Amino acid sequence: MENGGERPKHSVLAVDGTGVCFRFGGKKSQPVLNGLDISVERGIIYGLLGPSGCGKTTLLRCIVGRHKPNSGTITIFGSVPGQKNCSVPGAGVGFMPQELALYPEITTEETLTYFGRLYQMEPRAIKDRISFLTSFLDIPDKKKQIKNLSGGQQRRVSFAAALIHKPPLLILDEPTVGVDPLLRKSIWKHLQKLTTTDATTIIITTHYVEEARQAHVVGLMRDGHLLAETNPEVLITQYNVLTLEDVFLKLCVKDSEAIEAASMGELTGVKEEPLWVKRRPSPTKHNSVTSLNSEGHETILLNDTAEVKIDISQTSSYGDSFKSTANRMGALINKNFVRLKRNIPLVFFQIFVPVFQVIVFCLCVGGEPFDIPMAVVNQETDIMGKSTAFLQSISSHTIRQNNFTDFNLAVDSVKRGENWGVIYIHSKFTTSMMDRYLEGIMANNETIYNSTVRMYLDMTNQQITATIYTTIMDGFLKFSRETLSQFNWNPEMASPPVLLEEPIYGEIDPNFTEFMAPGMILGITYIMAVGLSSMSVIIEKKEGLLDRSWIAGVRSWEVMFSILFTLFIVMLVQVALVLVFTFQAFSIPYRGPLVWVIISVLLVGLEGMAYGLFISSIVNDENIAMMIAMGSFYPNLLLSGIIWPVEAMPYYLRQFSYCLPLTLMANTMRSVLSRGWTITDNNIWDGYLVALAWILPVILISSFFFKYKK
Repeated sequence: MENGGERPKHSVLAVDGTGVCFRFGGKKSQPVLNGLDISVERGIIYGLLGPSGCGKTTLLRCIVGRHKPNSGTITIFGSVPGQKNCSVPGAGVGFMPQELALYPEITTEETLTYFGRLYQMEPRAIKDRISFLTSFLDIPDKKKQIKNLSGGQQRRVSFAAALIHKPPLLILDEPTVGVDPLLRKSIWKHLQKLTTTDATTIIITTHYVEEARQAHVVGLMRDGHLLAETNPEVLITQYNVLTLEDVFLKLCVKDSEAIEAASMGELTGVKEEPLWVKRRPSPTKHNSVTSLNSEGHETILLNDTAEVKIDISQTSSYGDSFKSTANRMGALINKNFVRLKRNIPLVFFQIFVPVFQVIVFCLCVGGEPFDIPMAVVNQETDIMGKSTAFLQSISSHTIRQNNFTDFNLAVDSVKRGENWGVIYIHSKFTTSMMDRYLEGIMANNETIYNSTVRMYLDMTNQQITATIYTTIMDGFLKFSRETLSQFNWNPEMASPPVLLEEPIYGEIDPNFTEFMAPGMILGITYIMAVGLSSMSVIIEKKEGLLDRSWIAGVRSWEVMFSILFTLFIVMLVQVALVLVFTFQAFSIPYRGPLVWVIISVLLVGLEGMAYGLFISSIVNDENIAMMIAMGSFYPNLLLSGIIWPVEAMPYYLRQFSYCLPLTLMANTMRSVLSRGWTITDNNIWDGYLVALAWILPVILISSFFFKYKK
């Protein structure tokens, strides 16, 4: 490493890194930062240069507290990032990432206001800064949405967001990419002004190597360590070249030779260290001397004339007052609602898709099949026979009768899929049936055989088969009673000796839609909440939007609460529309207090949001998130008793299903709707307890992952 001067006495560095190592993955993975030392004085522009993949962005993320070094230390203004006495992350740093990291649906003014509120600025100060920055950076229309700006204008807005609160430390990752050369010159001029008038410390990366000659100090970086850290003109003079690129080339060659010599030394037993580990440099004394005055503030003497005071004891974002937290929460929630307001298709999807799903369910599921084709072979030719009356007693709405004279032809029609079965009536049906009633238990086998209506069914569809059987049995019971009445006999003789009386709960003719409706409402609400909450976070994470808010001092629980609050408001509208269509448009009965139904649906929605947040805390790709959500939802649906009763499951699965998010809540909701129970009846509150047990711990776990998985 190269050294251009001695560190000033009494100086507290803006950034001080010693032996910084960082790697992604386990100990065997290749280090991204490899024993890096960095010293950044206050009130200077520090240009960080190096090829892609050398670790520049990783180093910046360590400085702003998004990564914690595996070994070594980094301090910002003498404090470790993320600790209570440090304002980084928070108001102590302004950060412009390499990616755009702006919300496309909101305007320039709303963007800068959002970041200003995160940094605890007063409304008047925010307005003044917006006016200055939009003018200085030539942003044409602050009322225009970010997505409608050109690429260069979007970069300028991103730059303005980093400058909005006049931070003592400004970190800019490729700020001049895609910017007009004249504006680039103006930006550098403004950065230099910030160092002299506000004593701002600026760390800037750029792939325009020669523009870094305007920095006070440059750090030339390669393979996770610094090759040199000094004034660019000193480097150019020292290596007797014309450009910084030539300096960097010579340093790379020198570093490669030193590494090769070190490798040869290991083989020969002669120890030779690489160039970059020989000694740690002291920063160049460029044009300032730093000391502490009697008030505890730093006084920086610039160019031996200008004197600027800065207060380095800024409030940490981790020790904020309730007002500061409320400010950030208000900014996050307002931003969420503005984005929703500008994205009408998304809002339409969120609100009306659940309603559409419920409508489709009520129209298509639970109704009785009708117009089922059946082949009929009636061998009775006597026009006075009772077989015709029997066939007429069968519901023509449910079963469409197709007459055949030949039994084999009727069976063939079923094999071809033209009919669902064959109804066969013997030629002696009427006389044999009368004998059967008269003789009773004395009837012989032939009489019983001839008086029996036979059905040959396609049993591949259980629901169709059950409907055919039930319809024909009901028709035969009706026919038998009418026949007995004609002969002045007691029609109840036709009834089986088992009588279904008035039910304790429900209707004597049960409706399958009524059974499934509670579970389907809960299932739709759950999966919609999972998808929306996970997508909301992952999209922000993937585009760097969430990361930038975290660097501004926003805490993970604040992000989660703002998302939960926003989606909860949307869910209130969803639930209202779903319940209106379910109970009013489709007349699904509710016998218990509707308030407990509403609470059930909202709790399940919160379960889904919590699970969606958990998914988004462990993955960063929306496709993987959707696969996890859908892959876990269908087993949950099958095990919850929504589609088929829990009582049909093996015993061990039944016990497991009670622990799932939907099972007990579906039972609770059915009990309220069909039985008229309330929360005080027969322990139905266990569904609400399971819901709370899923919501609170999952949110806490998600918060933990958001905080520590970066």
